[in-house]
Amino acid sequence: MAERTFIDAEKFALSFADAAATPLDDKTEVVSAAKKYLLSYLTAYYLVEDFNGIEKENFKSQTETHFRDMTFEQLLDRVQHLNKY
Repeated sequence: MAERTFIDAEKFALSFADAAATPLDDKTEVVSAAKKYLLSYLTAYYLVEDFNGIEKENFKSQTETHFRDMTFEQLLDRVQHLNKY
C-alpha cells in the first residue's frame, strides 16, 4: 500500500488554535477570547477530520490511480473535484 498522509486532528487543531490566540490586555474579554479559541479549535479539528476521511477514501480504492501515480493534470482535476465538497 502506498504511503499516505495522515494529520493528527487533535494536535493540528490545538496548534492552530494556539497560533490564533493572542494575549489579552483587557481581562473582560476572556469569554470572547475563549469562544474564538474554541471556534478555531473546532474548525481546524473538523477540517482535518474531513481531510483524513477524503484522503483515506482516495487510498482505499484499488481501481483508481493513486496520487503518486497521477500526472499533474490528473492531480489538479482530483483536487478540483474534492474542493466541490
